[in-house]
Parts: sequence; C-alpha cells; structure tokens
Amino acid sequence: MGMTIWIHTLEERNYSKDSDDHSLLCRHSDVLDEICLEIGVRKFSEFMDFTEQSFEFDEFDNEDQEEPELDPETDLAYGIDDMTWFDAADGLSSFQSLRNALSSSGVPGLDEIEIAGLVEELDNCISILEGAAKRGGKFHLTLVE
Repeated sequence: MGMTIWIHTLEERNYSKDSDDHSLLCRHSDVLDEICLEIGVRKFSEFMDFTEQSFEFDEFDNEDQEEPELDPETDLAYGIDDMTWFDAADGLSSFQSLRNALSSSGVPGLDEIEIAGLVEELDNCISILEGAAKRGGKFHLTLVE
C-alpha cells in the first residue's frame, strides 16, 4: 500500500477518526503547493500534521519499548493535544480556491483523469470542512502509510 492523506476534524474535544483516502492529493502535493503559490493561498502541505510519523518513527527506533497505552479520545498512542491543528475556515478557503484553479486551468503534466480525481478528492475535503468551519472547528491532514 502507498502513502495517502486522511483529513480529520476537531470540534471541542470531538475528534473525527475516519477519513477517505486521498492518495492523489498525497501523490501530487508538490504540484498543489505550486498552484497555491500561484493563486496566493496557503500551501496545501502547510495543513499537514506529522504526529503519526513521529510516533511511528519513535516506535521503530525503540523496538524494545512496551506497547504504549492508547489515548481514550483518539484510540491512538498519542492524544489530541499532541497533534497540530488548523482553523477549518482557513483550510476551506484555500481548498476551494485550489479546486477552482484546478477546474478552470488544469495542470501541465497531469491528464484530465488525474485532474478529475484531484477535484473529487478536494470536493470530499471541502464537504468535510464546510461543516467544521461553520462550527468553528479545526482540522488537519495526516500522512498515512
């Protein structure tokens, strides 16, 4: 299995644990960052949270270590306060602008099928962020293997 991106939201202490895979967004994140720079919005990659990788690296580094106790709010080896969160309204604005740019001008080097897939994955993120933004929530993108 390759790398993918999951989108998680946080409202009060309610942490969303489920996400669709966003493999195209992961694969083309450098291209998306370039588009964001061109259109003047926050880069896609700036919304990434690398807590998962840090904990996996630490676990790999310390193989003799006991299994960590799972956090009751996240069911993970780390908690909500260990993660990096971003304002959902900021993400919504950037992702909508990015989606519009992809739809209207395309991307050199990507075919129509890849662009359609990127737009579909962005639409999924946007639909998640719309509700979280209305309620003053936060979000992040996490890289998952």
